[in-house]
Amino acid sequence: MDHNFQIGEVVVCVNAKRRWYRLGGLTKGEMYTVTGFNPVDGGLILKEAKSPRSGCNAYRADRFRKVDYSFAEQVLENIKPKVQEQPQEKVFTSLRQKHSIFSFLN
Repeated sequence: MDHNFQIGEVVVCVNAKRRWYRLGGLTKGEMYTVTGFNPVDGGLILKEAKSPRSGCNAYRADRFRKVDYSFAEQVLENIKPKVQEQPQEKVFTSLRQKHSIFSFLN
């Protein structure tokens, strides 16, 4: 077993090409959850898909890569709108002014 995947880890399929056998429902770019390993060859047993070719329903580990969460977080940070912060004192001042205007009208 020469991969560094862990049980419970989410992985991304990077190779869903069929060879001479039926692959069993993998889709390139889809994410899957590792639930175990084939004791013979270290293949990944997944929650969302089962390999009909393997006795353990496992897929070769080289068909997957780890999810790069830091990349995803960076993309989200870059597309998040920038919120302009008002100084706390100005907010309270404007609320007091509104309150005094409304109390004057009543």
